Amino acid sequence: MRRFLPTPRASFLASLLLAGTAALAAPPANPDDPLPRLQAVYARTVAPGEQADAYRELFASILLRVQRSYATEIDLAAVAAEAARVIEKRPAGAEPRAVFHEAINAALQSLDPYSRYLDARAQGNEIDGLSPSFGGLGLQVEAGGGAVRVVEPIPGSPAERAGLQAGDLIVRVDEHPVTGLPLADAIARMRGAPGTSVAITVRRADHEFTVSLTRDTIRRQAVRWTMEGEVLVLRVSGFSFSTTASVRHAIAEAIAAHAPQAVVLDLRGNPGGLLREAVALADTFLSRGEIVSLRGRTPSNQRSWEADPAELLPGLPMVVMVDRRSASASELVAAALQENGRAAVMGQRSFGKGSVQTTYALGEEAKGALKLTTAFYHGPSGRSVHQAGITPDIELLAASRPEPARGEAWGHDPAAEAAAPGSQARVEQGRCAAIYKARDPALSCAVAFLQARTLDAFLGAVAQRR
Repeated sequence: MRRFLPTPRASFLASLLLAGTAALAAPPANPDDPLPRLQAVYARTVAPGEQADAYRELFASILLRVQRSYATEIDLAAVAAEAARVIEKRPAGAEPRAVFHEAINAALQSLDPYSRYLDARAQGNEIDGLSPSFGGLGLQVEAGGGAVRVVEPIPGSPAERAGLQAGDLIVRVDEHPVTGLPLADAIARMRGAPGTSVAITVRRADHEFTVSLTRDTIRRQAVRWTMEGEVLVLRVSGFSFSTTASVRHAIAEAIAAHAPQAVVLDLRGNPGGLLREAVALADTFLSRGEIVSLRGRTPSNQRSWEADPAELLPGLPMVVMVDRRSASASELVAAALQENGRAAVMGQRSFGKGSVQTTYALGEEAKGALKLTTAFYHGPSGRSVHQAGITPDIELLAASRPEPARGEAWGHDPAAEAAAPGSQARVEQGRCAAIYKARDPALSCAVAFLQARTLDAFLGAVAQRR
């Protein structure tokens, strides 16, 4: 049985979880592949010229890289046929760039929702998205409802000042529909230089309205810490270049000021980020054991990481909080700490994105880059969270069940979820505030559990509040 309250124990990756970087050389032509047919369809459809010639060759470079490096075997003919299907719907003489973008991304989206072509602008936004600040509206969003759904506006941002709310659906950006657009492309349309304007059409309940916003510099604070009694609460909202260093700094501040006796790592709503930062954060709380392993088709995408002996807060009872929006890198951390017996996981089953993307530069900057799923990660037990998510040790039940975020992005697999271990307990989170009142009901449960020190004592305390 997994230990909930561990006793003191004896105790850089070239790719990112969202994006890594590698060189992409143009491969030699293969007369037996379906790419010449695709290139011929494209050449017949678009306006001729140097731009058309460049994009025609880019089809071959990208799809042959996909064939070599995608995480699983693919049917290249089927992928090329998806691109051709899109091209054939366009009128003759169409603009080469627009046709290429639509066709290549349709082909990549037929594989999974995270593989995509990045033009120079989108590539820049990907990098900005991992930086401490960027130009934008200050919205946390997700794919949903056939559009872009607002998770929440960042406090003090243009989006909050304009009155945008959680649950709003963004259907157009500057009169460009975002329905069916990859989420990253929709985000790219909303970002831009501070001081520039953008019009957002929002669907709320049964009506639509348009608001004009001025982009601002959005400063992302990925790590925050507070104390709940003697419990240190570390809120990590994403994994960017300095997340682990920020967590270590927060721990040092907390130790100096409060001497915490337990710790909560709050990963709720954390969509992921850099793989190397997730590995480093898990290692912060471990002194031994495997953290994660990658499994892909190429040798460069098959490796594992082990914890080093150094550990912060050794022996302190620990809870990791997750919910339906905890994905990717945050699931990696939760699995590593759960399966090594270092922490109990509390909340709802997580999103279930266990894939790794690598970004391949396409040569000249103007050509952009290919972001491709190249591997899947597995926890210390060997189990994959992909399409199944992390099962919490203690499942928290809300009074009203929120619309699930899970499974919308990549074919949620009920069989994979069923094969995952079940929770050890289920608790109505509204009852925990009678034991300890924190800033939200789920956090009340985490603190109450840590104060109780055992699962049985926690469940007994909750039962008394019936």
